[in-house]
Amino acid sequence: MSSLLDGYVVDVPYPTFVHRQMAPLWLSTITQLNGFITPEIKKPFRYLELGCGMGIHLHLMAAANPQGQFVGVDFNGEHLTVAHEGLRETKINNLEFIHSNFQNLLESNLEQFDFIVTHGVWSWITPEHQQSIVKIINKLLKPQGILYCSYISHPGATHFSSIQKLMIEMARNLKGDSSTKAVQGIHLSRKIASANQGLFEKIPSLENDLAKLAQEKPAYIAHDFLSEHWKPQHSADMIRLFGKHKLSYIGGAGILENIDSITLSPEIQKLVSSLPLNTLQETVKDIARNTMQRQDIYSKDRIRLNGSEQLKIYKQIKFGLLPNVSIATNLKDDSKLSKILDALPYFEQILKIIKNNDSNIFELKNLLVPILNYEQIRDLILVLMWAGYIHPIQEQNSDYENAMNKWMLSQGLDWKALAYYGTAVQI
Repeated sequence: MSSLLDGYVVDVPYPTFVHRQMAPLWLSTITQLNGFITPEIKKPFRYLELGCGMGIHLHLMAAANPQGQFVGVDFNGEHLTVAHEGLRETKINNLEFIHSNFQNLLESNLEQFDFIVTHGVWSWITPEHQQSIVKIINKLLKPQGILYCSYISHPGATHFSSIQKLMIEMARNLKGDSSTKAVQGIHLSRKIASANQGLFEKIPSLENDLAKLAQEKPAYIAHDFLSEHWKPQHSADMIRLFGKHKLSYIGGAGILENIDSITLSPEIQKLVSSLPLNTLQETVKDIARNTMQRQDIYSKDRIRLNGSEQLKIYKQIKFGLLPNVSIATNLKDDSKLSKILDALPYFEQILKIIKNNDSNIFELKNLLVPILNYEQIRDLILVLMWAGYIHPIQEQNSDYENAMNKWMLSQGLDWKALAYYGTAVQI
């Protein structure tokens, strides 16, 4: 079997990952808190994942959101063999998998979707396949529908370009599968790094980045770095491209990239606010943060919420404490929250309130110190979501949840579907 198909790694399976930031409730919540209309996810909705791999993420999302209809597409038949085996075990009937490349998918008669997501795929495929993704989104995403597109980005990944080229050239002259070749490519790169010359002298952080990469699963390294079409993207180019198809940039699904007061210095914040275009603003932010991966949210035919509609959102979305979260320890010991020392007392108050009762932003404003406005409480809530303490809730049960979690255990996978939160958590 060839290790590549159309320049993409196919001889080793893509490792199992679950990305909470791709969950429909997560995407909907961030979009609404950023001030825009989203699909109504308490009603039936449709969700498409382009490049779903073995479908573990999609399977968990379907189990946690019985009101949704989920569709996964992948061109690797071996990936989908695992996906279909899971369906036979769980008998979840709001999920289907389609074996297809993106070009052929365009010729299908699928109904439109409220959510279309794709994670990482964009960075590894040919420009022709990228254009097919754009056409799929243009054809199949409903008005006010949400697009999530994650990709390797400049400038954080720029210094990996020469390393990736070295790994590709080495792989062409090695025996073994792509995982084996990837490990040997990283090993060679680190041997060069140890000499501290040239590239590694100019970019001292690259040696540490390689050391971290070496700790990843070999199959992950192979898929990320042995694609012949690997290429970081500039966010401005992506925003402009999707903008031609009525897709407006909303923000980042990773949350912190939406809170400039935490991630940018006052000088950079002032500079960003002076710039007239979001393409310029996001480019400055990427440089200031040295962004390596973007997790962009877009809305088709975007509609902004007015003041009364935004207040209604603050009253509607409730947040609950995630299971097995301990808040008894001092928050100063949390490596994420300790970076925001001034906010720690507010974090403690919010967690104490939510521990007793699921709460919304409107309720929290009435219970917290009056000097905080809605936007400040919103940002505190978003940080606690990012840190893994709380999550928006949808207060529902799912007949699929137990079957899904039983299958997860049988496969030795440490993820659990939680319909109450519309997501999955690692256990």
